[in-house]
Amino acid sequence: MAINFVQGQVAVGDPSPTGPTPISNIKDVVTKVVKLTSANFTVTTATNTLVARLPADATILSMSYWNKTKLAGGSISAAAMSVGSTSGGTEFVSAFDVFTTVGTMAFLSPITGIMQNYSLPQGGDIPIWVKGLATTGSPTSGEIYLVIEYVR
Repeated sequence: MAINFVQGQVAVGDPSPTGPTPISNIKDVVTKVVKLTSANFTVTTATNTLVARLPADATILSMSYWNKTKLAGGSISAAAMSVGSTSGGTEFVSAFDVFTTVGTMAFLSPITGIMQNYSLPQGGDIPIWVKGLATTGSPTSGEIYLVIEYVR
């Protein structure tokens, strides 16, 4: 993880020995965008897809989605997306409704497991898995974009 904070209950979390400065704890934001289609959503048994990998030193700041084309066909009546670091996992987001109006953009919330403090030794790269579940029928069309913002 990339961000370094003083551990525990402290008034100032900036690790600079002189206190917060204009250049302490600065990180550049990186954005990764993943395209999801109707192929990522199925009824009854969710589809689990490895859609991205983040560097081992990444700290996830947020995730959002944009609905370009609503999931349709196959009698679909609802769709939910979970995001995790394991196949079928919900380590970050569980069952977020993505069956929304075209043009909708929203932060995935609630979201857990982000903004982790810097730690050594670092683990491996961070896999990003999406679990797409449809209700009533599997869609035959639709396009959604998952946006992942992180620092390293």
